[in-house]
Amino acid sequence: MNWYLAVLKNYAVFDGRARRKEYWMFSLFNLIFLIVAIILDNVLGTAIGEVGFGLFYFLYLLAVLIPSIAVTVRRLHDVGKSGWMLLISLIPIIGAIWLFVLYVTDSNPGENLYGPNPKEMQSNGFAKDESIGDTLILIVVIWMFLSRTFWTILPNIAQDFFSTFHLFIELVWALIPLSLAFAVKNKSIQIALFIMGGIYFLYGLYYTIMQIVE
Repeated sequence: MNWYLAVLKNYAVFDGRARRKEYWMFSLFNLIFLIVAIILDNVLGTAIGEVGFGLFYFLYLLAVLIPSIAVTVRRLHDVGKSGWMLLISLIPIIGAIWLFVLYVTDSNPGENLYGPNPKEMQSNGFAKDESIGDTLILIVVIWMFLSRTFWTILPNIAQDFFSTFHLFIELVWALIPLSLAFAVKNKSIQIALFIMGGIYFLYGLYYTIMQIVE
């Protein structure tokens, strides 16, 4: 929660660097609050038709729009990239994957063009150790792996959620575990991610091809 509040305190600060833990912890709590907003919209009747969200969702989204962009720019600075790299998101699929890899990449060691390494600074009072971040990444991939197994075992439940477009999204999603593997420093965790990521990607590729052929 401290990381989330730290981003809000730097509401419109686009200068400097943000380590990956700051970015991803903010993203985690941001997602949680978005889900809470969606629940409130549905409970209080402010959701828009079949969209599933409404007033509270958009108000919260508007409130965190600037700090979300600011921390993203600082995260790109942390790996030595300009904030203008955000524009590559306009490239379908490839742009999103490229940005994702940058978001999970560890900080440039030492000082770069955008300032000192935030992990080497103690003024924010947070721990420098990245082992927790690596473990969180491993947990995310395990969750993805188990969820894929679940939907494979229960295809009748899952089939209504997929369309031709979703097949390609499915394949892109399958690249995430492999991308995450490049971001961690712990060799044991990295090997585990590569193994699960490889299996996950091969299944995603097989599933996509079979659905297109059918």
